[in-house]
Amino acid sequence: MQSMINMLKVVFNNIYRSILRRYYRFKCGVIIDSGAIFSHRTVFEGRSRIHRNTVVSDSFIGVGTYIAPNSKLIKTKIGRFCSIGSNVQSYIGRHPATEYVSTHPAFFSTKKQAGFTFVCEDRFEEHRYLDQGRRYVVEIGCDVWIGNNVMIMDGVRIGDGAVIGAGAVVTRDIEPYSIVGGIPAKIIKYRFDKQTIGRLLEFKWWEKGYDWAAQNAELFSDVKKFMDVAYKG
Repeated sequence: MQSMINMLKVVFNNIYRSILRRYYRFKCGVIIDSGAIFSHRTVFEGRSRIHRNTVVSDSFIGVGTYIAPNSKLIKTKIGRFCSIGSNVQSYIGRHPATEYVSTHPAFFSTKKQAGFTFVCEDRFEEHRYLDQGRRYVVEIGCDVWIGNNVMIMDGVRIGDGAVIGAGAVVTRDIEPYSIVGGIPAKIIKYRFDKQTIGRLLEFKWWEKGYDWAAQNAELFSDVKKFMDVAYKG
């Protein structure tokens, strides 16, 4: 009987997600590939793509952002025009590494991760939230490129225009327009000089709208020309 109930739940969820895929595609041009898992609590701003086998839950996805296959992004706020690679993960969680004798969750969590617990109440904050509403654990700015196999720890903010190298483990906030890599991720260099970065952060092209970006796409191949035209306009 239980196996039949479980099977019906799977069938219902598949039908429900199929309806949601069509709804998002029709309403705001969001493409969600077959095999992607997403929750209705995720907000899509529009014109995004979630590739196969990617999990997106309780998150915000800005206009133009795409997420490559096999990523897992939970309680993550992602800005506009971001490029998220394969096997990128957030909502990693934390274990006490210094205060407690053991790092095993049975000593601090009621969630029974191993099938049992020794405590009657949660004794350690397993996730580090960025907002008082406890909605997001990671915030990714606009125009961010994250390479494959990147792990982003709880409580991290990634600035606009940043680049995260493949395989990096991001443990702390990342400055706007910086290029970082390694374990833990460290600054390698900045994409542009300070003046240009300042002007880009002031201009915030991603807030001009999808149509504006499409109409001015030819300017994006030369940052100097872009800024000259943008400020004159």
